Amino acid sequence: MPDAVAEKVIATLASVKRIPAENIKLDTNLQEMGIDSLDVFTLLFELENAFKISIPDDDVRSLKTVNDVVEGIKKLLAAAPPDASVGSTSPAS
Repeated sequence: MPDAVAEKVIATLASVKRIPAENIKLDTNLQEMGIDSLDVFTLLFELENAFKISIPDDDVRSLKTVNDVVEGIKKLLAAAPPDASVGSTSPAS
């Protein structure tokens, strides 16, 4: 069973590509899913919002599979200050 980060990444990918989440596995190749450059920008935006992180452009180029995305996000989350979400306010829409 995938962990919470993997589940959120898969759900986000499913939403961006409009495919069922159950069709996406950790070893699924992003290129084979038909992820194009526009999808990459959309996906990054959605993932940054979902996880409240900033994903460096350089990191994106090395992502080949869904698991690469999950592991990259886990690294960014681990590097984030522990109190980043405590007491923060959300910007008004």
